[in-house]
Amino acid sequence: MRKKNIKSYIKASACITMISLLTGCTGNFEDYNMNPFGPTPGDLLGDNVETGILIEAMLPAIVQGHQNNSQMIDQMIGLEYGGHASMINPWGNSGNYYTYNPRVSWYGTTFDTTMPQIYSNFFQIKEKTGGKGVVFAWAQILRVAASLKISDCYGPIPYSKINGTAYTVSYDNMEELYNNMFADLDEAILTIKAALASNADVSILANYDFVYSGNFTKWVKYANTLKLRMAMRIANVSETVAKEKAEEAVHDNIGVMTEAGDAAYSSYNDGMNPFYRASYTWNGGEFRVSANITSYMNGYKDPRLALYFKESEKNGYAGVRNGISQTASSFASYQTLSKPNIGENDKLLIMSAAEAYFLRAEGKLKGWDMGGTAKDLYETGIITSMTEKGATVGDYLSNTLTPADYTDPINSKYSYKAVSTVCPAYDAGAGNDVNLERILVQKWIATYPSGWETWADIRRTGYPKFFPVGDNLSGGVVNSARGMRRLPYPQSEYNTNSTNVTAAVGMLGGGDNAGTDLWWAKKN
Repeated sequence: MRKKNIKSYIKASACITMISLLTGCTGNFEDYNMNPFGPTPGDLLGDNVETGILIEAMLPAIVQGHQNNSQMIDQMIGLEYGGHASMINPWGNSGNYYTYNPRVSWYGTTFDTTMPQIYSNFFQIKEKTGGKGVVFAWAQILRVAASLKISDCYGPIPYSKINGTAYTVSYDNMEELYNNMFADLDEAILTIKAALASNADVSILANYDFVYSGNFTKWVKYANTLKLRMAMRIANVSETVAKEKAEEAVHDNIGVMTEAGDAAYSSYNDGMNPFYRASYTWNGGEFRVSANITSYMNGYKDPRLALYFKESEKNGYAGVRNGISQTASSFASYQTLSKPNIGENDKLLIMSAAEAYFLRAEGKLKGWDMGGTAKDLYETGIITSMTEKGATVGDYLSNTLTPADYTDPINSKYSYKAVSTVCPAYDAGAGNDVNLERILVQKWIATYPSGWETWADIRRTGYPKFFPVGDNLSGGVVNSARGMRRLPYPQSEYNTNSTNVTAAVGMLGGGDNAGTDLWWAKKN
């Protein structure tokens, strides 16, 4: 693994900012009402470099394209805790995420990387746009998406008190945070919809859009689906708000993602897909497919198997049990197991359209108006996933197969019986809990390889069920059956914002450790 220097990142952000200031031209904010929706004349000077470069710099905050950032955040946390991959490099065996004893110096990576990516750019955009128009609304969406990810990792975070000059500020408790994020997201959606209705010319912004190439109808769909995701996150602790926001998102006139082409992928990287780099080029491959997902997909004879994974040298689609304390020799042995089927130039998944259907199916189980039955929404989610991944659905909707037992071909100590008996075929008579598990299993398979959402789902519902980690080295802090519940706050906050981070720990209702539940998490 290659180490990332946070200070270097901040310096790089400052350089980007300086370039934008030198090559752009600040607009006249007093004249902004000439075009209340589109970019200002000033924004458009210099090929929109002022705001465009700043938007570019914010995009990695929602999915990391830089190799080191990707490994530390989206791979070692997202892929690992989301059961999509297993990290097999021992890295000196001095502490790792997957054995529940990450190094203290790693705790802050998500916070210390993502916060500068957001805020070194967001408030400059706000200043340059006067806090109005499409570009600022776009920045608001990115800020909310990135903040959700940070909060999913730690809990309460600074949000509403950050103002562009003050960063060592008090934290929003999680209920306040969600209310504030919903408000910002709603404002952004309304602004972009107004621009679309006015036929404002935003075509030049396509040059800086590595996700939708300037298609702001799709950005509204993304924002509404993000809103739906956030609503489901808090459904067990604030159902009235959750129901209201979920129904708003689904019944908006543009609405949520509904087809494969709505899925959000980023082409932003530092030369190649970072998942490919880590699994193929670094030390012969530093992660392999997780035994969790191969257990389910092998058992189901899932048509996406060959699209997701490479066959192992001798054992078919064979994943690695998460949380094995590796040695140099076992590392070499486990490298023979299945790699992800990821191409060097593949885009990075941010959000799948299938996810929107599974979120709606879950909402319908709660009695919310999601625009269809739970069964229909669930099955459409599967069909949409198959389309997104290039698979043929066949008879999968009537599939009654169950997950397979896991046989570890390297060390039988880590073999394990299947932990679930749920099948793909929907059964309206099975009860909500069984169908909830079914929905979340298929959502998990559909969102491969983007594990952050699954880690949240496990913590708030207990589904999908995973094998317990092979080696729990947390010293009793983390329950193997429940898994990692969060990461401790970074040392940087204790060094520079001690009073406020200490108050945030008090909001958690438990210690600043990996065993403390977040506000919205299932407590048993």
